[in-house]
Amino acid sequence: MKKKIRIAQVGTAHDHASVTYAALRKLSDDFEVVGIAEPIEKHQKNLDTVAAYQRTPHYTVEELLNMDLDAVTIEIEECYATEYAQMFAEKGVAVQLDKPGSPGIDNFVKLVETCRKQNLPLQMGYMYRFNPMIRRAIDEAKKGTIGEVYSVEAHMSVHHAIPKRTWLGGYKGGMMYWLGCHLVDLVYRIQGEPEEVIPMNCQSPMSRDDNVDTEDFGFAVLKYKNGVSTVKTSAAEFNGFARRQLVISGTK
Repeated sequence: MKKKIRIAQVGTAHDHASVTYAALRKLSDDFEVVGIAEPIEKHQKNLDTVAAYQRTPHYTVEELLNMDLDAVTIEIEECYATEYAQMFAEKGVAVQLDKPGSPGIDNFVKLVETCRKQNLPLQMGYMYRFNPMIRRAIDEAKKGTIGEVYSVEAHMSVHHAIPKRTWLGGYKGGMMYWLGCHLVDLVYRIQGEPEEVIPMNCQSPMSRDDNVDTEDFGFAVLKYKNGVSTVKTSAAEFNGFARRQLVISGTK
């Protein structure tokens, strides 16, 4: 009989927090879900109001740190994510950290180095790199089936209300940070390091009219020696949730 992974969750504010916790509880053959902690006071109401967190133990972060855990999933508000992930990595606990990871590179690098030193798994979720069709497409591109890749066009949008777009304004890069990370990840996996990155992030007319000061329209050009690729993401695109596209162009 295989040993189940003893896992807990920290945070309830990430967009994927409740579905992550629900999935862990559903996968009972693989995970022993210990419980959940929400250290940020303004989000603690979620523990009692969100269905996924009801009828499950609620703990403090300190209590979880003192438990014998195999892993922890970090679903806290993004500005705190690497801070709490670092706490568990230093205790020798494997970390699943939801995207984008960290607003600043230094804290993220420190976390990666800690996990390497401790020989711990560090998984970024949820990323499109794990999608079966995306994996197939990248594999075909790398094998040369479509010839020399000279362009990748990646697009991923949403249509958010004023509160979410206002929240985005607290993060440098806005939408390019929030959802553009998915797309940059894919372009980088297919083509590697670009020779030049030209950012063209801006405020959408919708946010301008709503007096929301945020870069909710993200666009970047990635230049390579053999072509040009683009990344585009918007928080204010009508029917934006239906715009999930990855086009890989090759000489064949």
